[in-house]
Amino acid sequence: MNKETNHKIHGYCKRCEAPVFLSSTDDQYGNTVNTLNCWNGHYAWINIEGIESSLPVENKVLTSASLVKRISFFNLS
Repeated sequence: MNKETNHKIHGYCKRCEAPVFLSSTDDQYGNTVNTLNCWNGHYAWINIEGIESSLPVENKVLTSASLVKRISFFNLS
């Protein structure tokens, strides 16, 4: 659900040079999400209102074991 989109160009993307727009939407949990991003999906910043700021920030990167154990090819003809 899109709450508000400011169609004014706020600059150009550093990655792809597309126009950058300010938008405000609600996520699936009801939080207001304000973003400054280009139309190709590159974000300058994201601000999510309603998230607890007192929660500790986890600085570790969590990785899981690869789900792909084996890749093989065969001929069907």
